[in-house]
Amino acid sequence: MDLRTEVLIIGGGATGAGIARDLALRGIPSLLVEKGDFTSGASGRNQGLLHSGARYAVNDPGAARECITENRILRRIAPHCIEPTDGLFVSLPEDGPEYRANFIRACEAVGIDTLPLSPREALSMEPRLNPKIIGAVQVPDGAIDPFTLVVENARDAESRGARFLIHTEVTGLIRDGLRIAGVRVCDRITGEEYAIAATWVINAAGAWANRILGLAGLKIGLALSKGSMLITNTRLSERVLNRCHPPASGDIIVPNDTVSILGTTSLRAEDIEHYEVTPEEVTFLVVELSRMIPDLKGERFTRAYAGVRPLLQSEETCDDREISRGFALIDHGSCDGIAGLVTITGGKLMTYRLMAEKTVDFLCERMGLRVPCSTHVQRLPGAGQGHTLKDRLARLRRQTPAARGEILCDCELVPREAVDAILREGKVRELQDILHRTRLAKGTCQGGFCVYRLLGLLNELKKDKGSGGSNVVLRGFLEERWKGIRPVLWGNSLKEEELIESIYKGLFNLAPEEPGRPGGGEA
Repeated sequence: MDLRTEVLIIGGGATGAGIARDLALRGIPSLLVEKGDFTSGASGRNQGLLHSGARYAVNDPGAARECITENRILRRIAPHCIEPTDGLFVSLPEDGPEYRANFIRACEAVGIDTLPLSPREALSMEPRLNPKIIGAVQVPDGAIDPFTLVVENARDAESRGARFLIHTEVTGLIRDGLRIAGVRVCDRITGEEYAIAATWVINAAGAWANRILGLAGLKIGLALSKGSMLITNTRLSERVLNRCHPPASGDIIVPNDTVSILGTTSLRAEDIEHYEVTPEEVTFLVVELSRMIPDLKGERFTRAYAGVRPLLQSEETCDDREISRGFALIDHGSCDGIAGLVTITGGKLMTYRLMAEKTVDFLCERMGLRVPCSTHVQRLPGAGQGHTLKDRLARLRRQTPAARGEILCDCELVPREAVDAILREGKVRELQDILHRTRLAKGTCQGGFCVYRLLGLLNELKKDKGSGGSNVVLRGFLEERWKGIRPVLWGNSLKEEELIESIYKGLFNLAPEEPGRPGGGEA
């Protein structure tokens, strides 16, 4: 099976899906390949922060301007993916008043609205804050659902003619003299290999950008920075909370529906395929963030996870926090003499739409097309639907008991009909594909009770046969889940894990395999 397209996009994160949508809105054919599922990289492993840009205002005003501009656009085109919480930059005694004054001036200079608050005003808004705070500044931060955002960009693009191949890995670049004329790919589920011819190849692979460029003997300056985060069992605050001091590790709390996400660390990543959150990072985050919310140490943490940020690096630096969060569009025809290949990298989830716009503007210029961008005004298809837990509860209350149907996930109120609709599309290929498209297994039990219900449904519909059966799929899910549970196993988290272990061992006979036995291996 060989294919052809005008534009081939590598990477199914926010930037890649955003490029596909922008191209589709301008009538340009495209095909996107992603070696996993949508949001498998940094787009699905971030803190879910709708940046106001205030965090960068003092040290990186260019990135701050981009963030506040895109903040306002996303509120218009994707309101169902956003919880407009606002945010507080909190000053503790050790932070002093000087940085707070500089911070307010810097925000004003780049167009970010600020509201200085007294300690009393801040504590009335967020009672769990440290009573020793010396002040706070309110900014237009918020929370964003990256999974819905990316999948809806892809769905809208597909409805307009774009094509997508998930679980399809690029294994080579096809050269025609000094031009890249397409890619060779491998279907990671079936093993099928084939070629895709393209006039333009867009490298939007994020942290894997140099892996793709290496297939053409190229490389760019990219620092890979691992950021680790923790999820609490409860929502700690109504607003995003930041320390009002120079950006550092362990200084931000983002509320997300019924939980909060604590972050982040910034450590250089050597292996982008295999990395984990260490107990030392967990301890560091708890200690640092308890300076803002003292009773944080008594919280139950449901999971730890990490993502790898691709940061553009022009020169060596010891601190990844000093590297700009800006992005770059690189035409390898101009830079390296290899035409037809473009890399877009750096940036943030907040600037995905802008990165896509600049990429498609460049392609239109090279193609001689004069079609303006419209992604800043065209709302995503689901923009009229509320997506928060409050919205889901309201929809459930409006339904009659007879119409409510089966709830697969009690934590996040995911109904069976939502999964049925996804399965009817016939495009998901693995269990995680379903989880990325719903909030199933993202709640406080982290899939402890809902995944076996989902597997029962898949078994009932005979949708689990290609993966080796329900128990094989379940074992894979639990092994992946264990990576995030292991660093936070103490107190109530340990008790819950013992309960879940007894459920899966007792109901499913899913005991660890022992080395030396048929089919045995390491647990």
